[in-house]
Amino acid sequence: MPEVVQLPARRAAVMHAEASTEELPATFARIFPAVHAGLTEQGVTDMGHVIAVYHSMDANQMSLSAGIEIGEGVQPGEPLELLELPACDAVKADHFGPYDRLGQTHESVWSFVQELGRAPSSGPIERYITDPEAEPDPSKWHTEIFLPLE
Repeated sequence: MPEVVQLPARRAAVMHAEASTEELPATFARIFPAVHAGLTEQGVTDMGHVIAVYHSMDANQMSLSAGIEIGEGVQPGEPLELLELPACDAVKADHFGPYDRLGQTHESVWSFVQELGRAPSSGPIERYITDPEAEPDPSKWHTEIFLPLE
């Protein structure tokens, strides 16, 4: 069930991409390992969860940043960029299950925002809690979905 939470400020090392819905899995499969490798090459050991931040979305095309949360002292170098997400109120929903069903959870978040009579201040953020390589059963995957509010 979605709820309103205080989302703390976060920092992430990211790469940016444009992708269609069909291209999204391949885009993530390319970006997430590249960001991890880039941070590892820079000697970064303080890495958090993998995230995706959607800057714009329509029925078939998305502009997004994908990467890994990092600590305050980390300054990612090329080809990575620093993405700073400010603290804000956000609607949060926990999704358990495969990624191909994330759309249903996103829809429940948007419906909850409408019920609140509030407006989003930006696009949604997905924070992947479960590593699919560590947990092969997709029914056990946990993803947090946030929608920052104005």
